[in-house]
Amino acid sequence: MGDYSRSPQELLQKSREQGYVGIHMEQGVPILDRDLNLLQDLLASTVRDIVTRYIGNGTAQGDDGFKIEALPAQGGQNQPDFRITTGTAGTGTCLVGGIEVRIAQEITYSSQHLDDPLTTPAVLRKDLVYLDVSLVEEDGAVDRELLNSEDVGVRTSVRLKPAWVVRVREGSEEVPDPPEAGHAYHRLALLTRPAGKATIEQSDIQDLRTRRLTVSHLETRLSLMERLLTPRFTPEAAPEFTPRSGVVNQPVIFNGGNFDVGTTRVFFGGHKADPEGAPTATTIVARVPAGLTPHGQPEQVEVSIANDIGGATASIKFTVLPDPVFAPAGGQFSPDHGVPQTEVVLFGFNFGFGTPEVSFGDVRAEVVGSPSATEIRVRVPDGLIPPGAEIADVPVAVRTTAGKTISQDLFKAEPNIPKPTFGPVPFTPKLGQVGQPVTLSGTNFNVGTPKVFFGTTEAQIQGAPTATQIVVKVPTGLAAGPVDVKVQTQGGTVISPGKFTVQS
Repeated sequence: MGDYSRSPQELLQKSREQGYVGIHMEQGVPILDRDLNLLQDLLASTVRDIVTRYIGNGTAQGDDGFKIEALPAQGGQNQPDFRITTGTAGTGTCLVGGIEVRIAQEITYSSQHLDDPLTTPAVLRKDLVYLDVSLVEEDGAVDRELLNSEDVGVRTSVRLKPAWVVRVREGSEEVPDPPEAGHAYHRLALLTRPAGKATIEQSDIQDLRTRRLTVSHLETRLSLMERLLTPRFTPEAAPEFTPRSGVVNQPVIFNGGNFDVGTTRVFFGGHKADPEGAPTATTIVARVPAGLTPHGQPEQVEVSIANDIGGATASIKFTVLPDPVFAPAGGQFSPDHGVPQTEVVLFGFNFGFGTPEVSFGDVRAEVVGSPSATEIRVRVPDGLIPPGAEIADVPVAVRTTAGKTISQDLFKAEPNIPKPTFGPVPFTPKLGQVGQPVTLSGTNFNVGTPKVFFGTTEAQIQGAPTATQIVVKVPTGLAAGPVDVKVQTQGGTVISPGKFTVQS
């Protein structure tokens, strides 16, 4: 049983007095040094990844560390070299790959004693200066505290220490790929070096560091970006949108800013609205979507505008009216023409409230079946063509308990022309030669300009047809044998019940 009444300091003192060597157990299993290192590595790696993703690489607010400067003109600029400074704070820092490194005193590039000293360019050349950051292990040979001489007396772990070196990639402006895992790079400066010039002057150095890297500054920058890119409505003193109420498909004009940034979307009560044309920076037009008044009553809904950066909601609500509305012009009903009793489907919105009434012009039409919210089936009524007219274009009206709407499209009403028919004795004689007269008997033969065919060959009509008779000659070019006789008028086409026999 463990002594849980004592503090950790008291337990450590007791172990010293009794000569115990501490071993850490976790659920009966000893935790080894490498286990602790692995756990620490996992935690540290996760933290570094998060810091890199959400904050980035660079120097903090008020920190000017790792600045690249030219060597002093007197006694310094006699070789290809530059200095790495600490900044005004005395000790400079930089965050790279989630690891913070420090520079306590100014150094020169050459003092690092790297294997790749700077060279004199033969032509105009751009060289990238970058910071290479990694973690190195330290054990008891370097850090005596790791030997634990005052307690357990054995080395229990190693430590990971941030390390850095400033490198130069000559002839390139891009950071190279790390040679091995565990290294992170950050761009410090770009050197523009003239041909044949060994020394580096301050005018040759362009600072590339990311600076003022703090969470608060990041938030400030993001807030500024959102203000610059997020859609916004005009102040309440100006109209955020007009009109403030309307029916389905009603165009609504929105006033504000950043409406042309990215892909702008408009919503009425969560329903996406169809835009009308291309938005400008300050204006966008959208039509009221369907489905916002399912109960047949006016509904007040929030209006919002969004793009890929963010969105804004108007301070006032839009009132959606449940009045019936036809679909956009050009497709408000089908078919768009017909004779009386033709079945026509009307397309629109809010058609299903109460018992809708439909009229063609001023003539009431019969509704077929039960209307839905978007469709009504009706039959074309009689009496649409005025006396003396052959055809009439009439609007279609729909009335519900919520209101009335009239179509922009016009329905073309056609006369109900009777179809021709053959009588009991369709023609006499029943057989004959080419050129022989034949009398056809029936009804409605004189509607419009009739035509007669023997088979597929048109016959010549003799005299003026009457309502009950047409006299024709058997057309030339027919082969001997039986053929159909067909009468075609404005009211339709009819084929004889029997065949005429062509004699040779």
